[in-house]
Amino acid sequence: MASASRKIVLGCRDSVLAIAQTNEVAEALKKRFDDVVIELLTIKTGGDLQRDVPVTQIGVGVFVKEIESALSAGEIDIAVHSLKDLPTTLTDGLVISGVPYREDPRDAVISKTKSGLNEISAGSIVATGSARRRALIASERNDLILKPIRGNVTTRLAMLDDENSVIDALILAAAGLKRIKVADRISEYLSCMSFVSAPGQGALALQTRVDDENAGATCAAIEDATTRLCIETERAFMNEIGGGCSAPIGAHARIDGDVITLAVFVSEPSGANFVRHRASASASEGIELGKRVADHIIQQGALEFLPQSTAVAVS
Repeated sequence: MASASRKIVLGCRDSVLAIAQTNEVAEALKKRFDDVVIELLTIKTGGDLQRDVPVTQIGVGVFVKEIESALSAGEIDIAVHSLKDLPTTLTDGLVISGVPYREDPRDAVISKTKSGLNEISAGSIVATGSARRRALIASERNDLILKPIRGNVTTRLAMLDDENSVIDALILAAAGLKRIKVADRISEYLSCMSFVSAPGQGALALQTRVDDENAGATCAAIEDATTRLCIETERAFMNEIGGGCSAPIGAHARIDGDVITLAVFVSEPSGANFVRHRASASASEGIELGKRVADHIIQQGALEFLPQSTAVAVS
């Protein structure tokens, strides 16, 4: 006799990328469990509804609050988030129960001339919505014009392609471009250890209610242990330093054998003054490494660059 099927409702942002990410999770769950029926619920978030306002002005958790509310209310069983959108302080009653294998964590250049960041002509207009990316670009190329931009990946690509556009290049997460099958647009991949990625970039967080053991166990079944350790190291750094969504902060961890290495970047918005640091430890000491690196760069004056905010979501 065939076992009875069980329905799992996945919730995510109402965007092409979020839906693609959630479909990845759905397929992974179907491969792992032959009795699940997946239902997808898309939810518009505050960040999606306020596209004319910079993310730095609309607060922390702007892409997750409404999804978390639906999860807490039992409207969905599992919330699927881009991990970098999720504050390091989690909402009461909710937990990250699964972190699947991380997609490419690098940032990528998409330019009209197919040029990389160092080859783009002086005076070119480079668009990004990220304070971190702007500061990193400015620290390397102060001869470029940086333009803020909002909108999902497809919207930003359309802005670049518009024949009347003044934009010469975009900087976007490689993971998003790969997940929506437009990686062929990438002109250059930027090293996530030098052009330091956002904490959690490329990774997904599967969030459940603390008291829903079945959903928690389901998410844990598609957990990737290496990804989990890396993102916990990055988030430990963020939690210790207390930077906010308007702060130019990067933190990326990489594991090679039994060694974990964490690279970090904290800057003034202008990119004129910044602190970089890289350190390694035994892979089992990742979280402690994140805390130690935060303490080190605080001693180097990094907190002077940060706004008076304790929010911890970055892009």
